[in-house]
Amino acid sequence: MGSISGSAVANVVSTGVFTIPLMKRTGLTAHRAAGIEAIASTGGQLMPPIMGVAAFIMAELLGMPYAQIALAGLIPAVAFYLALIMVVDLTARREGVRALTAAEVSETEAIGPRLHLILPPIVLIGLLVSGSSASYSAVIAAASCLVVPFLRAGTRIGAREVIDALREAPKQAAEVAVPIAAIGLIIAVAVQSNLALKFAGSLLSLSEGSVYLSLMLAMVGCIIMGMGLPTVAAYIIGAVLFVPAIQDLGIAPLAAHFFIFYYCVLSMVTPPVALASFAAAAVGQASTIKTSLSAFGLSLVAFFVPFAFVFDPGVLAQGSAVQIGFSALSLLASTSLWAVAFGGWAGRPLGGTLRGVIGAAGLVAVIAPSGSSLWLAALVSGWAVTLGVAVLSRRAPGRLPRPAE
Repeated sequence: MGSISGSAVANVVSTGVFTIPLMKRTGLTAHRAAGIEAIASTGGQLMPPIMGVAAFIMAELLGMPYAQIALAGLIPAVAFYLALIMVVDLTARREGVRALTAAEVSETEAIGPRLHLILPPIVLIGLLVSGSSASYSAVIAAASCLVVPFLRAGTRIGAREVIDALREAPKQAAEVAVPIAAIGLIIAVAVQSNLALKFAGSLLSLSEGSVYLSLMLAMVGCIIMGMGLPTVAAYIIGAVLFVPAIQDLGIAPLAAHFFIFYYCVLSMVTPPVALASFAAAAVGQASTIKTSLSAFGLSLVAFFVPFAFVFDPGVLAQGSAVQIGFSALSLLASTSLWAVAFGGWAGRPLGGTLRGVIGAAGLVAVIAPSGSSLWLAALVSGWAVTLGVAVLSRRAPGRLPRPAE
């Protein structure tokens, strides 16, 4: 849903009314359930093949086929969601949250007769991947939306639904067209006034040429700009101001744009102004502050993943198949360590010291260049501690029992 709509808040509101009450039924607190919904909905913009509106704008700015942008975003998005699933699962185990009974899981029967409704997005994705233009793909996919509901009697639409769709379509199209039209104006102003060059010079001056410090400053800037702004607007501004500065450090354009894009998306769950968290708190009737902190804590499993874009091109599917495979495994192993640290469970509840050690190892493994001695030491030490605790907890006769499956 979030991948298609490109709006974290809209995704929270549309899916949260189902998922948040369901999570609360299993024993999760209201703010924890709302936080999970907020970060999961926000991550929809990071997941190919659609990735929201901002990814199409990125393709336009880079002059690359959209399919290449979607392919580049696949590995980090998968790593993000796998780490998020691990954190939620391990947290549930640590807190003894029960699983749903078979009687409570009854949604499959309701979903089956409606599976054909996902055909329009599949048509859109197929046309984009095959090399068709975005406008042609959109028209054909939109036309299929009028045909697909009639494949089953239970999903057929009437004249009123068609009229409502035709009324809403121009409004949603304007949300895409206006930012795209504004790109040219913003870039023209930045170029004519030398704003981008001045800003790049200031950033390099503040960081004294340090790549890590420059990236940290750009990260903070993107998060600040994303507070209260839609992802598209934040990304456009970030691309104009920060991308030139990052590229001046010798970083590839694709990595620079993805770096900015990720932090503009994550700003939706970063306090103090976390719009997706605010929406989730309202839906779940939870504390706004607690929900924001919960969502932000969950987002930390991916918060430093953009640094891997810079130091490991394989993460963005750049390079040989061997390099890409190695980078994917490296990122998954690193983010999994973070997931264990934030979930706080490795066969038994983990104390603060162990969580700190495992989390630090995961952080170093993410931001250190893959294959370096520092990267290897971090991965080996982190997983040695994690697996050691897990093995000892199984052998210890007095260990805490697992929550009921």
